[in-house]
Amino acid sequence: MTTAALPSLEARVKLYRIGMGFAALQFVQAAIDLKVADALDDEPLGAGELAKTVGADPDALGRLLRALSCLGFFEAVEDGRFRHTELSRMIRQDSPWGAPDVIRFGWLHVPVSVLHHTADAVRTGEAAFPKVFGTQAQSYFVNDDPEAGAIFNRAMTANTILLNNAPALVAALAPGPGETVMDVGGGQGQLLLRLLEAYPGIRGVLLELEQVLPGVDEQLREGGALAGRAELIAGDCRESVPGGADTYLYKHMMYMWDDDTVVRILRNTARAAASGARVVVVDMLLGGDSPFEEICTAVDLLMVLMGGGKRRSVDQFAALFERAGLVYQGVRSIEGDQSVLVTALVP
Repeated sequence: MTTAALPSLEARVKLYRIGMGFAALQFVQAAIDLKVADALDDEPLGAGELAKTVGADPDALGRLLRALSCLGFFEAVEDGRFRHTELSRMIRQDSPWGAPDVIRFGWLHVPVSVLHHTADAVRTGEAAFPKVFGTQAQSYFVNDDPEAGAIFNRAMTANTILLNNAPALVAALAPGPGETVMDVGGGQGQLLLRLLEAYPGIRGVLLELEQVLPGVDEQLREGGALAGRAELIAGDCRESVPGGADTYLYKHMMYMWDDDTVVRILRNTARAAASGARVVVVDMLLGGDSPFEEICTAVDLLMVLMGGGKRRSVDQFAALFERAGLVYQGVRSIEGDQSVLVTALVP
C-alpha cells in the first residue's frame, strides 16, 4: 500500500467529476426525454408530484433530480422539493435557445462511437470517423443518417444562439445599405435572418447543401416574412461560390476543413466576387484569452477524430488568405462571444 500523501481534495474531486462526465451527460438527456424541466414552473415541486406528471418512479426520479442538482440543473429546497435553475430552464422544450439539441447531439451514437477511438487517432494522426462509419462526416450526416444530421443541424443552430453574442456579432458585421450578404454554409439561416432584421436595406443569400435547405427558417423561405430580401441557393462551396455579394460570410465552418480545402473555398470566393468584396470568417481562435478556450481546444482535438479540420490562430488564417489570393485585413473580437471576425478583401 502506498504511503504517499494524497493529492489535494480539489484534484481528487475533479478526477471523479471527469470520470463521471459520461454519466452526467446521460442524466441530463434523461431529464430532457422525461420532460422534467417542462413539468416544473415557478413553484418548487417534490419528486412525487413531478413523477405523476412525467410518468416516472418517484424514488428513481428523486435520485435523478438530486444528481442533476449537483450539476447545476435544478436546486433542492426545503421539504425535498426542487426548483428551477438557469440551466434547467434552458432544457425546457419551449426554451428559445435549442439547448436540448446540444445535449442530444452530445449523446448521439455518432460522437460517442468516434470518441472511443481517441487514443488510436492520437497515436496515428488518422481520422476515426471514416474507419467507424465508412465515409466522411459531412457525407454521413447528409446521405447515411439524415436523422442524426437533423439533430446536428439543430445543435449548430443552438450554438449560434448560445455561444455567440448575436446582437454584438450582427453589429460588428455592419453591412451598408444596398449591400448583399452571402452566408455560406449558413445552416438554418439564423444569422442571416438576424442580419436582415437589423439592416432593412440589405439583401441576403444563403448558400447551403440541397439537403439542408428544407430546414431553413420559414421566414426566409418562399412566403416568409423576409423571403422578398432573401435568396436560398443549393450548392457546395468546395465546388463553387456564386458571385454578386458584397460580403461573404463563413461562420463556424472553416474549422471543419483541412488547410487545402479552406484555401480552395477561399479561392472559389475570390474568383466569384468583385474587387473590394469582404470575406469574413467568424470562428474561435486557438490561444485566445476567452472563457471558451476549453471548448475550443476540445473541438480542435475532435477534428482529429472527425477528419481533416482544426482550430486555427490568427497567423494561420492570415496565411490561408494569402494562399487564396485575398488581402488580410485584421481580426476583431466580439464582446461576450466565443468568436472573432477575421476579415480579408478581394483584390
